[in-house]
Amino acid sequence: MATPKKDVDAWAATLAQGQSVPFLFSRGKSIGLIIACVIFILVGLAMAFGGSILWMILGWVAVAFFLLGLIVMVRRLFARTPGLTVSPEGITMKTAKAGLVPWSQLVDVRAVKQNSNVFIELVITEQEAERQAAAGLGVATSTSEDGAEEKVLWAPNGLAVSKPELCYWLDQERKARTSV
Repeated sequence: MATPKKDVDAWAATLAQGQSVPFLFSRGKSIGLIIACVIFILVGLAMAFGGSILWMILGWVAVAFFLLGLIVMVRRLFARTPGLTVSPEGITMKTAKAGLVPWSQLVDVRAVKQNSNVFIELVITEQEAERQAAAGLGVATSTSEDGAEEKVLWAPNGLAVSKPELCYWLDQERKARTSV
């Protein structure tokens, strides 16, 4: 069963029943990125068989880079494992190497816009940052409005869900579960 893209009430009801709420990657976005990768691989091949040695090197670098992207996107298209799962215990993401991020380790959830892309940023405790770093994940640092540095994880990009609704709901769940 697919998780509804914008139904915060359905997500909350499922979580209230003690069940996890999985969020899959968007097939449409994956297909779009696959098409873009194929186009850039073809451009790279044209450059590789072009004139100078510089164009040849740049062309093969482009082919290798976009071939890697193509492999990742094809795997994402056919693998139906969730990119993010919200459970009564916390949040599990493909990007979090140490597994479950408990609700008690979340300090804040917010949407952050960089260029034209919006990311969901999860501010975590120092303890959780150390646990994630020990598992091999490079934890990012963000500067808050008051100038303090915070450790953050980013939710996976490309999920088949409305980011504003997901961000709002995650923050509401965090507040409800950490105030107890």
